[in-house]
Amino acid sequence: MSEAATLTRLRQPVCDIDLWSDEVLANPVPVYKTLRDLGPAVWLTKHKAWVVSRYSSVRKALLDAATFTSREGIAMNSVMNQASDGIMLLADDPEHMRLRRTFAKPLSPKALKGLADRLTELAEAQVDTLSHKTQFDAVSELAHFLPLTVVTELLGLSEGGKKNMLQWAAGLFDAMGPDDYPRTVAGLAIGQEAFAYLASLQREDMDPQGWAAALFRAADSGEISHQEAQNMLMDYTAPALDTTINGLSSALLLLGNNPQQWQLLKQHPELVPYAIDEALRLESPIRAFTRVLTKDYELEGVQMYAGDRAIMQYAAANRDERHYPHPDTFDVMRDARDHVAFGYGTHICAGRHLGKLEIQTVLNILLRRMTDFKVVGVRTELHNTLRGVAELIIEPVWA
Repeated sequence: MSEAATLTRLRQPVCDIDLWSDEVLANPVPVYKTLRDLGPAVWLTKHKAWVVSRYSSVRKALLDAATFTSREGIAMNSVMNQASDGIMLLADDPEHMRLRRTFAKPLSPKALKGLADRLTELAEAQVDTLSHKTQFDAVSELAHFLPLTVVTELLGLSEGGKKNMLQWAAGLFDAMGPDDYPRTVAGLAIGQEAFAYLASLQREDMDPQGWAAALFRAADSGEISHQEAQNMLMDYTAPALDTTINGLSSALLLLGNNPQQWQLLKQHPELVPYAIDEALRLESPIRAFTRVLTKDYELEGVQMYAGDRAIMQYAAANRDERHYPHPDTFDVMRDARDHVAFGYGTHICAGRHLGKLEIQTVLNILLRRMTDFKVVGVRTELHNTLRGVAELIIEPVWA
C-alpha cells in the first residue's frame, strides 16, 4: 500500500494506540475493549493498518480468504513476510488445501488416537517426578514437557533441531511484530537461525519414521514438490510448541485463581474439554495474525481498501461481550468451542487436536493426583505475538 493511497483515502474510525507497546502487551484487555467499542475495524495510525477485533467481524473476515489473503504475509513487517514465502501458512486455496491434505495427515483425530496412550504414559511419569515436591514450576517442569518430548520425537528432527526448537519458535513469533521494534529485531535474528537450519536439513538427518521424513516421501510420490516439503518443515516447527505450552499454563493459572472452578472439575471431569476451550478463549496463546485485502471491501459498515493490511485480533474477539456473556469470567461450564484462538476458516490451526489432547492429558492426571493447588508465583515476559506466562509456581496438595 502506497503512502499516497493511505493519505488520499478516508479511513475511519481511527485510533493512535500502539498494539506492540510494553504497556499494551502487559495489559491488553482494556485496550481490546476500547478497540471493539470503536468499531468492527479500526484504522491504527501508528501502524497504518486496520485492527479487526470484534468476534463477528473477525469470523467474517477469516471466512473470506479471497478478500483477506494470507499470500502477502501474516506478519507486520516485510522481512518476515518475504522470509516466510512458500510456507503453507502463507498460501490460500486451492494451493493451501492441496498442501494441507499432506501436512495434516498425522494431525487428524483418527491419526492421534494411537498417540493418546503414549501421551498418558509420558505425562504420568513426569507427574511422578513432581509428586514429592511441595512447589514446582508448572511451565518449565510440566507445560514444556509433552510438546518438547512428543512433538520433537514425532517430527523426527536432528538433535540440533530438538535442542533449539523452543527458542526458535518463540523467536519466529516475535519476528512477526512491526519494523524496528526491539522484540521484532531480536526475533528476526533468532528466526534467521531457524530458517538456516531447516533449509540445510537433509533427509538423512531425519528420523525416517517422523513427520518431517513423511513430507519428503509425499514429495517422492508427487503429492507435493520437494521444495514444498522443505518449506513445510517450518509449518510443523514454529506452531507446535508455544500454543500448547501457553494453553496449558494459562489453564492452570486460571484454575489456580478460581479454585471453585478446579473443584467443579474435580467433581465433573467430563468438563475438562470445556475448561480447555474456555482457557484458550480467555488467554488466546496467539494474539493476532494479519491479512491483506485484495479488493475494496465493506466490513460491517467500515470501508476498507485493496492493499490495506488488517490485523485479525483473535484475543480481542474472544472477549467480545457481543458474543460471550460476562466475557472476562472464567467458567468451565461455558461452551466456548466456537472461539477463534486457533483462527477460523481455511487457515484454522491444523495442530489444534494434538494441542488440546496434550493439555487434556495433563489436566486429567492432575485432577486425579492433586486434591488442590494454589499459585504462589507468576512471571510474565512480553512478546509480540504470543500470550502466556514464563513461570508459574504452584503449591500442590497431593492426593
